[in-house]
This record gives sequence, structure tokens and C-alpha cells, in this order.
Amino acid sequence: MYKKLALLLSALGAAAPAAFSARADAARRAERPRLVVLLSIDQCRADYITRFNDLYLPARTRDGVGGFRYLQSQGAWYADCRYQHHRTVTGAGHAILSTGAQPAISGVVGNGWYDRGLRKSVYVTDDPKVKVVGAGPSTKKTPMSPAPLLVSTVGDELELATGGQARTISISMKDRAAIMLGGHRADAAIWLDEESGGFISSSWYCKDGRLPGWVDEFNRRGLADELRKTPWTPSVSAEALKRVWKPKNGDPMFTHALTGKDYKPFTASPAANAYTLQAALAGARAEGLGQDDVPDLLTINLASNDYVGHSYGPDSAEVLDISVETDRQLSAFMNELAKQIPGGLKGVTFALSSDHGVATIPEVNAESGVPASRAISASMRKAAEDALDKALGAGDWISSADNGELYFNDATVDRAGLSRPRLEAISIDAARGIPGLYAAYGKSSILQGQVPNTVIGRRLAPGIHPVRSGDVV
Repeated sequence: MYKKLALLLSALGAAAPAAFSARADAARRAERPRLVVLLSIDQCRADYITRFNDLYLPARTRDGVGGFRYLQSQGAWYADCRYQHHRTVTGAGHAILSTGAQPAISGVVGNGWYDRGLRKSVYVTDDPKVKVVGAGPSTKKTPMSPAPLLVSTVGDELELATGGQARTISISMKDRAAIMLGGHRADAAIWLDEESGGFISSSWYCKDGRLPGWVDEFNRRGLADELRKTPWTPSVSAEALKRVWKPKNGDPMFTHALTGKDYKPFTASPAANAYTLQAALAGARAEGLGQDDVPDLLTINLASNDYVGHSYGPDSAEVLDISVETDRQLSAFMNELAKQIPGGLKGVTFALSSDHGVATIPEVNAESGVPASRAISASMRKAAEDALDKALGAGDWISSADNGELYFNDATVDRAGLSRPRLEAISIDAARGIPGLYAAYGKSSILQGQVPNTVIGRRLAPGIHPVRSGDVV
């Protein structure tokens, strides 16, 4: 279970719960924030805040406030906060940040799962009942919405509590992050179209089939095209890069072009985070966030940190550099936001966290002699199918092997009249022979609480949904 970064931070100098006190006197009402900003830095491990701390801006700068150090000095820092569910991924993490509900309740068990009714794998925000809004005619984007999220978000509840007076907007490069953070009732939720470089949405949020005017205007600026003209090179000194794990060629200095046939190279760079934050400022201004006494909500996911981490690993020069760049970008964002809100940052509460962490890239460990490899779902599926055929006779026993979970073929199981615990036990015994696989568990045992009282065992139940999760984990 990878540690996440969790900073609950308030520019008011008090923890966020105090800002939402139930006391009704005028003095307490005045302490309510005009705007709450929920910031998720994708794949930002907690140690990045301490490991690179000396490279971050001071709490106060000539231009106003710094980034991470300012937030640490002004708020509550939960330095040892961890998710309690198994499989920490983007979809599930953002659903928890916005709802407080574990996958077992929210239904968001991953970035996707096998849908037994449809008999196919589905994406976490797939919704064929809506339409893509804002994409060009050549786009391959599919329609998406928060419909798969089975619970309400803090933004949904804020809208209800204020009779719809509160404004909620959500922004990310990733569709699943913007949607899971924004929730069902957001006034706007936008994400990147990697083909055009502009932000798009769906008819769930854009009832008239058109993007909000400010999104169209932002897209017309062509800022992504300007930003990706400049290759990404380190913003820190060669001395600062001595602390990173050296790549095969021994030189941590790098140059990454951000142009290509689409905008994917651009998304894996600090420039894309700057683009996201500029869109957030434009949205806050256009939607009038924080302009009255009714609290508004702005949710932002900085997805580029995740793309960089997956590409180069947590101990790379790229991760160090984008962490430092993120610090500077947060500073610029907060200083600009302060100009838009009456009373400046005193009227803003920030909550900063991450949706998940990351492990060292297996190949990097293997180079050093540390036992490491990648688990392949196909290996687990074949082992289970062979064992089931041997024990019960040839049959189409498994429908899918998604994300390390096996889904039995319901039709085959029902026709055979077999108990699922028996099939689970056979599959688990077979899986134990796969190199690198630590343990396997049946869903029946997990739901009945019949799992070992271990670090992993305690995290299984919160991550398992009775319908959406697989039969063997």
C-alpha cells in the first residue's frame, strides 16, 4: 500500500473543518471560505514533499506566497496519511478524495472493470447515454459522465446545501479525474482532448450541447500549442540532480520534445500542469468563484506528474524536476488567485492531496539485483483455466482477467450448478504457482471477513464491491 501525499491546508490558518462550523452566529459565518480549492497532484508520493524540500520556494516570496512550503506553514499537514483500500489507482483515489467513500461503497473499484451484464470491460466513466461536447470531428473520445459513481461528492452536497447557489467546476488533463472530483452536479467539468489540445466535456454537464463560453475562449487562445514549442529540459541545477538514480547512460540531464502527432508528449511535462492551472484561473474568473458569501468549489487534478512518474520512475531526474516545477506553478497559481478573490487568500481554503503513490519501476530494481518483475493477468487466467478444466472438465470458466482479478463466466457456473467458493479455491491454488504472485483471495471469503489479519488482508474489503469486483483477487 503506497503512501499518498495528504495536506489539508487552509489559508485561514485553521483546519478546514473549523471553516465549516455549524454555529450560526455572524462571526462564525464570516469565517467560512469564499472558495475551497481541492488540488490533487497525481501520483505525488508523500516523500516528494520532504525529499526535494530544499529545492522548493520559501513560504513567502517577493511576489507573495510560495508553493508547498507556504501551504505547510499555514495549514495542517498529515504526513503519514494512507489509503485503506487495495489497488490504489486514479479513478478510485479521486472518488475517495471527493466522496470519502471506499470503493466497496462508491463502486469505483479501479480505472475500469468487467461488467457482467454487458459482458465486456468498461471504463470508469463510460456512459453511452451522453455525448462528447467540444471535440473535433476526428476525435476518438468516448462519451463520459459520473453515472458509474454510486455516491455523492462534496461538491454535490455543497450544491444541495446551498440550493444551487454554490458554483462547482472541475479541471484535469484526465477525464476520470475531472469527473470523479467534479461529481454529478458540477456546473462544469472539463478534460483534455489529446488530439486537438483543447478542453472538452460531455452533455452530462453541458446540457445544451455546447461548452461554456469561457472554455471555448480558452481553447481559442492556443496556449497548448505555444507551451509545447519549447522542449522540456531540467529547471534545476546539475548539482541538484546528483541525488537522483542515474539512468543507464549515467547522465541525468535530459531534453524531451513536447510535439508529436498528438498532444500526448505535451501531457507528460510540467508545461501541461501550467496549462491546467491557467484553465482553472480562467474558469474561476468566468464563473465568479469566491465572489460572495456562499462557498464555491474548484477541484483541480495535475495529471502530468502521473504521466511523468509512469514514464521515468519515482527516482528519476524528471520526477524531481516536475516536482520543483509544480511547486513554482502552485505559487504562481495562488498569487494570481489571490487577486481574483475579495480579501485574497484569507477567503480561500486549500486541500492538497494525491490519488495514489507509485512503486519503483521493476526494471530499475532488477538492474540492481532486487527481485522484481511485472505480473501479467494473462498468466493468472491461464493457470486458473487449466486448473478448472482439470478439476471440473473443459469449459468456458473465466470471462475476464482485469487488473489482476479473475471474473468467472456466470453462465457456465450457473449451468454447472457449482458453488463459487469451490471455483475460487481451485483458482487460488493454481495462482500460487505463478512466480512473483504474493497471494490470491476469493471474493466470497473477502465479503465474509475470512481473510488474514495482515496489512494486505485489512485492505481487501474496503476495495471490493459485491457486483463490480472480480471473483478472485
